[in-house]
Amino acid sequence: MTTLHFNYKDVFRAGRLGFSAKKIWVSFLGLLIAFIGYGILSYIAYISAGVEFGEVWDTFRLVPVYPSGLPWYSWIIWVVGLLWWICVALITGTAVSKITYEQLKGDEFYEIKEAIKFALKHSKSVILAPAVLILFIIALLVMGIILALITWVPYFGQLFLAVMAVPAFAVSLFILYLVIVTVVCLVIGPSIVGETGNDTFDTLFESFSVINDQPWRFIGYEILLKIVIVIGVVILGFFAAKAIFLGNTVLGIIVPADKLDNIFSNASYYVKITIPSICPEWWNNLVTGYLDWIGMPNILYPPDYIAAYEAWAGAIASFIMGIIYYLIILFVVSLGKAIFWSGNTLIFTVLVKKKDDKNLLEIKEETFEEPEPITEPKPTEEKEKKTKRRAKETKEKSAPETEN
Repeated sequence: MTTLHFNYKDVFRAGRLGFSAKKIWVSFLGLLIAFIGYGILSYIAYISAGVEFGEVWDTFRLVPVYPSGLPWYSWIIWVVGLLWWICVALITGTAVSKITYEQLKGDEFYEIKEAIKFALKHSKSVILAPAVLILFIIALLVMGIILALITWVPYFGQLFLAVMAVPAFAVSLFILYLVIVTVVCLVIGPSIVGETGNDTFDTLFESFSVINDQPWRFIGYEILLKIVIVIGVVILGFFAAKAIFLGNTVLGIIVPADKLDNIFSNASYYVKITIPSICPEWWNNLVTGYLDWIGMPNILYPPDYIAAYEAWAGAIASFIMGIIYYLIILFVVSLGKAIFWSGNTLIFTVLVKKKDDKNLLEIKEETFEEPEPITEPKPTEEKEKKTKRRAKETKEKSAPETEN
């Protein structure tokens, strides 16, 4: 079992715990599944509004962002894709948290298959916990809108508005509180389920408990965790870019330069990451500067497609290389997700120790032995038992007579 400090120092272990082949692989699979589902639904959202496929491709490539300026039904389809992404992320986080928890308890060989089974089995808890909060918030907002209709009534409506001002203010504060708890549940919910196997109610209870009993520790630890994640992703992204350049250089020793440049240039055409317009300018500048620093600005501004070298063979090779580029990006992001979920497992363990004085790493899982199936005796076995019983009874009766 790992010995923790049960303070902020444990958060820095997240980088080491997240840098694990098992956790990165689980995070990678989750991102890939989420990526495919979200991409398909996002394209459907744009195409349903009459936008041409080629136009969407030129703007976003494989990952369209939110459909601004499109009809309401396009937004609904896009939201479904976003919910798919969130649900897959929560289940993936549960699996990573379970692996981390078992590792902290001393089981370094806990299998990926077992972690995925555990996450799927408890997916209801980790998804419904924030969903219940969101539905409750929506219900409160709808009730507020319905009550607001009363203000249309002449004279009485104005008085009703004045009387209900204070209760409405209190409900508004409560809604903001529920929004905060929902964010906490999304962030730490998978770690709660991964460590305790809680149901929906218990997961909600722990989420409320964390934000009520340890709010500043939670916020401070999460800030430290984000710093660790950024450092890990920046370093891995740098080395991933240099590995691509190294491979290009090694291949250039044998492969003609024109052929190699054509394949890599057309491969870059397929890859494009769009920064949403809602992101602040400083974030945009930060991402752009980082990609320029590692020598990969094409991720944001891909080149135009040029005539493929050796016709169809070069076109296929470029397409495959474009897919590999996407997989490398997912691999780098997977490290960030692995560190995130591993770190939140540590954070929840520390917070439980602080607020409940309970060490989750010392709790042993209860094992229940399955009862052996009751098999009915066969007819021949029953006859043999009856024959033996009768012989025994006859022997017992004849025994006293013999003694006399």
